[in-house]
Amino acid sequence: MQRTIFITSFFGLSARNILSTSILDILGKDQNNRIVILAPQEKKENYQQYFLGNKKNVIVEGLNLKNTRMKTFAWTSESASRLERFFFSLFLNSSDTKTRRVYRIAERFGAGYPLQAFFHWILAKLGNFKIFRRALRYLDFKILPKNRYAAYFEKYQPDLVFATDIFNEHDVQVMRGARARRIKIVAMVRSWDNITSHGLNRIIPDKLIVNTPKVKEEAIRYNDIPAENIFISGIPHYDKYVARLRTSRADLFRKLNLDPNKKTIFFAPPSDLYTEHNPVSLQAVKELRNLDDSQLILRLYMVGGINLGDTRPIPGKIAIDAPPQHINFMTADLAPKDDAHLADLLYHSDVVVAVASTLAIDAATLGKPVVFIGFDGDQRPYWKSLRRYYDFDHQRYLLNTGGVKLADNMGELVKYVKDYLNNPSLDMENRKNINEEFCWKLDEKSGERVGNFLMSQLKNV
Repeated sequence: MQRTIFITSFFGLSARNILSTSILDILGKDQNNRIVILAPQEKKENYQQYFLGNKKNVIVEGLNLKNTRMKTFAWTSESASRLERFFFSLFLNSSDTKTRRVYRIAERFGAGYPLQAFFHWILAKLGNFKIFRRALRYLDFKILPKNRYAAYFEKYQPDLVFATDIFNEHDVQVMRGARARRIKIVAMVRSWDNITSHGLNRIIPDKLIVNTPKVKEEAIRYNDIPAENIFISGIPHYDKYVARLRTSRADLFRKLNLDPNKKTIFFAPPSDLYTEHNPVSLQAVKELRNLDDSQLILRLYMVGGINLGDTRPIPGKIAIDAPPQHINFMTADLAPKDDAHLADLLYHSDVVVAVASTLAIDAATLGKPVVFIGFDGDQRPYWKSLRRYYDFDHQRYLLNTGGVKLADNMGELVKYVKDYLNNPSLDMENRKNINEEFCWKLDEKSGERVGNFLMSQLKNV
């Protein structure tokens, strides 16, 4: 008997964590399974090319999501009704994490909306009470539409829905439709920062997949998910980071016009998405490029602009690596070859410099030391400063491992980079703490665990 599973892939980087791993192979191996991937229309062709191969029982449905915008690092569609946006805001702000408190400070002083910030403060305090959270979810389900994707439910009659991003509004709409039709829901927390930064979850799934025990604790505490309904998997896209044979240093650096015999600094300057008119990127480039017997890889951001002044590539000294640029993270995609290239860059670098980035975890999986920039290069208030990002819950957890250095000024940045160039083994044990706490297991089997778990849920529908 044929069984049908919906897999959502709306957020840009969801694909590399799900579709480009062994999950599709495991589900597709059973010819009784029909896998329907729900994705934005503009990604349909790429997904078919990247992920389907000769799988006859996998279908990509391209959905017209219209315009999507980012609101304080969460997402809402321009096409959403006022009521939908109102509920979106309610859930986003009904969370009293340290991360959300930082956003309220920026809202009050930076954006200049003290009354709105006060209302959101009240919501956050109410969100500490389970009865309020339960009432909010009840109203959300009762009032908001459940038929946004009804045509696909009618067409395929799914037995199971796998929502790969529990906080994404399009995933929520799919889950709401599934709940109304009493279809079993397995959801996933997409990334390590989502629970503490994206507010209150709107749907409680039948089962939840999380990457690590730490995220499981957060899901129990903030999302009201029973512990027995949470499955820990690890991070599937890191399977290839630790298993794949990397491009040779000589071949990679030949393409970058760099010297394979020099110590190499990987620097990811912050995008203006996170900090406006910030001079620190250009200042850091000028300091790091002058370090003796070293060279610099400038890895540009996928979204937003970066102020690098008149910086240009210099053979044997500076390379600028630019991934495909995107309007926002919903449209962003890191194709398998692009993800492999990023891993190659990190693997062959001697130290990684970034600003409050998941790159720290990427680098730690490959054993590379990381220095975070914690200053702005000019005087600015806290709510506009890069420093505020290190008060976010997930960044504090990361810094507490001791596996990342946080530079408070340019002198510290240069010192930490020099120290790691001279002794890459510094803080190695602490970087292992990052792997344990933020990856859980790097055994090349995270995708297999997710795939087998979904198979078990599909068979038991």
